[in-house]
Amino acid sequence: MLDVTNQKLSISVIIPAFNERKTIREIIRRVKATPYEKEIIIVDDCSTDGTRQILRDFHDDPEIKVILQMKNAGKGAAVRVGIQAATKDIVIIQDADLEYDPDDYQALLRPIECHRADVVYGSRFLHGERRVLYFKHSLGNKLLTLISNIFTDLNLTDMETCYKAFKREIIQNIKLRSERFGFEPEVTAKIAKLRCSVYEVPVRYYGRSYAEGKKITWLDGIAAFFHILYFSLGDNDFAIDRDAIKRVMVMPPIDPDVGVDTLEAFEGAKKYNSWICERIDSAIGERVLEVGSGIGNIVAEVLAKDRVKSFVATDLSESSLATLRDRLVSDGRLSTQIWNAEEPPPPALLREKFDTIICSNVLEHIQNHDIAVQHMRELLKPDGKLVILVPANPAVYNGMDEDLGHFRRYTRPELTRVLSENGMHVEAMLDHNLVGMLGWWWSGCVRKRRTIRVRDTKTFDRLVPFLRPIDPLLTKPFGGVSLIAISTVAHATALSQSASGE
Repeated sequence: MLDVTNQKLSISVIIPAFNERKTIREIIRRVKATPYEKEIIIVDDCSTDGTRQILRDFHDDPEIKVILQMKNAGKGAAVRVGIQAATKDIVIIQDADLEYDPDDYQALLRPIECHRADVVYGSRFLHGERRVLYFKHSLGNKLLTLISNIFTDLNLTDMETCYKAFKREIIQNIKLRSERFGFEPEVTAKIAKLRCSVYEVPVRYYGRSYAEGKKITWLDGIAAFFHILYFSLGDNDFAIDRDAIKRVMVMPPIDPDVGVDTLEAFEGAKKYNSWICERIDSAIGERVLEVGSGIGNIVAEVLAKDRVKSFVATDLSESSLATLRDRLVSDGRLSTQIWNAEEPPPPALLREKFDTIICSNVLEHIQNHDIAVQHMRELLKPDGKLVILVPANPAVYNGMDEDLGHFRRYTRPELTRVLSENGMHVEAMLDHNLVGMLGWWWSGCVRKRRTIRVRDTKTFDRLVPFLRPIDPLLTKPFGGVSLIAISTVAHATALSQSASGE
């Protein structure tokens, strides 16, 4: 872990170079003159103007590492190569064209040395000396920065600046893809998603004209706009080692309890919870047990039915059951019990027999789902009903499933097998919520999100009144995000037929 409080920081200066023979010696001299332990990593992007021949003169310099690209791949590609070769505490990007002054390294490093920042941007638009040149470029930079800020929720003044300083462990654990000048919007979007502590400091800027060798054009500005959209809205699976990143962050974000966050996201989705209970209404009897009640989103809906005489809510988590009791403490029909369905039912449950057992979005969390179904069967009356709701369609299994702890998503045959081979007879199997499946695919498979957002849940909940009447028509050909199975305890004859394959 980087200790920034008891040592002077060492720096890796990455210099991407393409046809910079007029300035390469001078930028090397200026960087070498900075008072830091350093390595200078020059990545030549297949120059053709003599730059490579000049770099041979520095072959024996212990501070300089020269990497020669075999073909011209763009600034972003050169920066990527340099980043992966870095070994010092802080990585600084330095253009070779003398537009930026290495004397500003001190300003760049100060917020990191003071243990306030993970990443520092050098802004050309804060107070500081700069060359007056190209109004249209300045306007374009400010417009791109504004668009970037809208999507990243940062308040940078200069997203397109060359001068950026990163803690090495952070930048080396970000997958970067941009080839040309898309590096700036890409890395900005990704450090925003990591919730790094970002600072900005004023730096001097001596912009050069096209006659002096400036390479960026208006086409790169248009490309930057699309890079902002793409990397802000998608490409979320970019962190190579999140633990390594968090170890060096000033204020690492607390890992969310994804399960609890999801339950709380659905707490406000009253229309959706009501829709589920409507679909299983015929199976709900007088004495009900729920496996994995969480904070009580389904419990509240079931207890709204007058025919329910008692409800036992079970869960692995005492804190979830405590929240449930706080929400529904006034209902005398409710009792709670800690229980893991993979374990035999506790005596307090075995003394009762239930008309209905509800297991909603739980079975997929249980590795041995066969034994869990057997244990639930033990608690049912002879004519009792087991209601199972599980995520459907293995093709849309994604990072959200992984972070929620899902071992699987189910197909109809698989869920039927689990129930029938463990003493249950399937009476009905319902596909549920096609729009939810499309949203799950878009968020998790396309945009690579790993958590369910509260605002998405609220938006979907508003659509439920329109979806309820048409969903059975939509799911019949295409399926849904969930499967709902209603089953009863199989009689001995049915069990023997199932075992013999009849």
